[in-house]
Amino acid sequence: MIEIRNLTKIYKLNKKQMAESKTKNPKKMAVNNLSLTANQGEIYGLLGPNGAGKTTTLRCIATLIKPTQGTILVNGHEVGREAEEVRKSIGFLTSEIKLDEQFDVDYMFGFFGRLHGVPQEQLEQRKEELFEYFGIREFAHKQIKELSTGM
Repeated sequence: MIEIRNLTKIYKLNKKQMAESKTKNPKKMAVNNLSLTANQGEIYGLLGPNGAGKTTTLRCIATLIKPTQGTILVNGHEVGREAEEVRKSIGFLTSEIKLDEQFDVDYMFGFFGRLHGVPQEQLEQRKEELFEYFGIREFAHKQIKELSTGM
């Protein structure tokens, strides 16, 4: 379950950003007092035009940035105080996260598994299960640069 209560995120703009935005205001409100609850098993989509705060909201949920105000709970864990527990129960992928292009899928799976402290035997078992489940065995030895976003 994800519960967001009164999420607000304000960015401080530097002079270059202020000039690009044609504003003299050094603050940019990206999210303004957002509240929502996504219960277990529900699927939500965040819709809105560019600059509406969709990505900022997701980054706050994923513990990548800190909210200016408000509370976010993921499975009962508060993102500001229990970030590691939150990250254990979510997955977040954005096109802005760049993976090293020379590595292959198999290597990257192992890298992230080791990063999260998954024992080697369990890592191999999960890799087999997940590669089979998602039908990606044929991509296992393709380099990241050879993959489409969908892959």
